[in-house]
This record gives sequence, C-alpha cells and structure tokens, in this order.
Amino acid sequence: MTAVPPLLRVEHLGIDLHRPRQAPRTLVRDASFDLAPGEALGLVGESGSGKSLTSRAVIKLLPQGARSRGTVAFEGHDVRAMNRALLTRYLSHDAAMIFQNPRAHINPVRTLGDFLTEPLVCHQGLNRAQAEERLIPLLAEIGIPDGPRRLDQYPHQLSGGLLQRMMIASALITAPRLLLADEPTTALDVTTQQDVMAILDEQRHERNLALLFVTHDLELATAVCDRIAVMYAGTIVEQRPAAALHSGRRHPYTAGLLAARPGLGAPGARLPVIPGRPAAAYESHQGCPFAPRCAFSEDRCRVERPPLLPDLDGAVACHRADELAGDLDRTKEEV
Repeated sequence: MTAVPPLLRVEHLGIDLHRPRQAPRTLVRDASFDLAPGEALGLVGESGSGKSLTSRAVIKLLPQGARSRGTVAFEGHDVRAMNRALLTRYLSHDAAMIFQNPRAHINPVRTLGDFLTEPLVCHQGLNRAQAEERLIPLLAEIGIPDGPRRLDQYPHQLSGGLLQRMMIASALITAPRLLLADEPTTALDVTTQQDVMAILDEQRHERNLALLFVTHDLELATAVCDRIAVMYAGTIVEQRPAAALHSGRRHPYTAGLLAARPGLGAPGARLPVIPGRPAAAYESHQGCPFAPRCAFSEDRCRVERPPLLPDLDGAVACHRADELAGDLDRTKEEV
C-alpha cells in the first residue's frame, strides 16, 4: 500500500447484476486497492475481467440492475453513502472520467463548445464567455490550437485523436483530483496513442492528479503507471510496482500475460498464449478462479480461494506464490 494517505480507497468491492427472473450474477468480487494524490495505478486484465466496471463503480456509473457492495472511499468519505450535496460535489469537481470512445459520449448535434462549457456553467456559475476564456488556454495546453474555432465545431468534424483530446479537456476543466481513464487509447492509431498518453502523463504530474488507468495493454500500463493491479475473473490477483512487475511477478496469470506480449522473437515463432478461455466472476464459485487455466494448480487451488495478501513489494493471491518463485516461466508440459 502507499505511504501517503490515500485519496481513494477501494475495499472488498463487489458488483452484482440483478435481472428480472434471473439469479444475480457476480461481476466483480472482493477487489481492493488504494490510490494516493499524484499516483497512477494501472488496472490490467483480459476483456471481461471487471476492470472497467470497477472504475465505473468509483463514480457510481454502473449499468442498470448492477448493485455494488464494499467500500469506495474518497478522502475517507464512502461514495456509496454520500448525501446529495457531497455526491454532487464529488462528481462535478473532485472526480472525472475519460471514456474509451469519445464519439459515444459526446452529443453529435451540439457543438464542442456546448459540451465543454456545460460543467462550468451548470456547476461553477460561470457564463458562457467566462467558461470559454478558461477553456482556450487548456485546449492549447493539451495540443488543440485555434481554440475558438474548435469550440464552434461539431464532433464529426474532428479526427478521433482530436476528439479524445476534447474528452481530456472536458475531464480536466473542473480541476479534479481523481482522474479515471477507461482504455482512452483503444480506438486510436499507435502514434495518436502515444500523444494522448503523453498528455495524460504530463497533466498528472503538473496537477498532482491521482490516475486510475484501465487498459488491456500491459506494456502501456507499465510505461505510464507507478503501480499495476492485475485483474482476473472480477478480482485483483496481484499488485506490484510497475518497474518491478516483469522481474518480480508472483502470480501465474501475471506471468502468462507478460509472456503473451508481442515481442521481437524469431520470424514465424508462435506467440505464447494462456490456455483456455477467460472466466467471468460468476463462473468461479470456489477455489482460485485461475486454477482451470493454471499450469501450477493443485487440489487446494481448486477448492480454496486464495486471499490477496501482502507480498514483498506488493500483494498476490496465490497459494503457491512462495514455492513457485523463479519457476513461473515453465510450461505446462514441464510441470
């Protein structure tokens, strides 16, 4: 855990989906982490691991029928128990989110000026001219020149990269202290991805922002985050400083993700894969959720769920973490 008192603390977070005439389905199970001011935490895992739902639970933006349990605390105040006034301030001033697809979250029939000035006009009492005066320098700061002209444009008139920068501007304009980024570069080309991540990293350091960065790209997360939390089947199975993740990983799933990254191997060489398919949280009723795909699982792994426990410079949820140290590169055939 962090030495600085956490700005955000998530403890034993669970999310269940309730549908008519159906049994509840668990989507996130017992996820815990904290985040200090100015720190970046990467939430990494395969599709369906629950990382995006976890980030949305931080700002109470869950889909219809989803209910959360556990604690999501911002500066010691439980977000789930906030009264209307505290929650309004939290969502309009303290926390902001950058979504994966800006075209799906920006009204296509309103100008970008309407979109960007709305938080300042509605929640900070500025008029439109005052809001635009504050916006123009921010747009220039994140690489959007000719701000006045851009504010008169519509979303379809901008490229994906520029539109994502507009989404970043909308998140930063209220000067939040907590920034959630849900795969903000997925729909962008590689060059534009680098530009967007450079902007986020620069703004984080300049503004002392706490950043929760959700991604399936482990390479990208280790490059821009201070710590990495690896999720599988709706739970966090390992946390580690980003700089130590490659050499210090202690969970077989983390080792599998690292081995499966595209690299500079021999031409024609097969990319290592994790056998089987990803499991959802509601499919893992007992034991370690990764046990069916793990080359190192034993009988205990299949019947007893390992808790996330402090481990060296991080935490890991694996019964065999100590005895497997140094052996995680072995294949299933070698075990």
